[in-house]
Amino acid sequence: MDIRIEAGYWRDVIGAAFDSLPTLSLTLAQAQRLWSIDEHIARRVLDSYVETGYLTVAGDGQYRRSDVAVVRTRGAS
Repeated sequence: MDIRIEAGYWRDVIGAAFDSLPTLSLTLAQAQRLWSIDEHIARRVLDSYVETGYLTVAGDGQYRRSDVAVVRTRGAS
């Protein structure tokens, strides 16, 4: 499978997961295990969402929705 097609497919799958589970929080390794994908694809897809601002990466390596991460940060103070 072409890497662009594969990444596009996984972008849809991963995006749908974060859409339906707003509080989902995963490390790169957890995402790889959850979706049975290799590190390159997982990193490429997750980082593409970080670049668009949809996801953020916390200091502990957890990828989270940016809008939910802001709410968590505000609620913690």
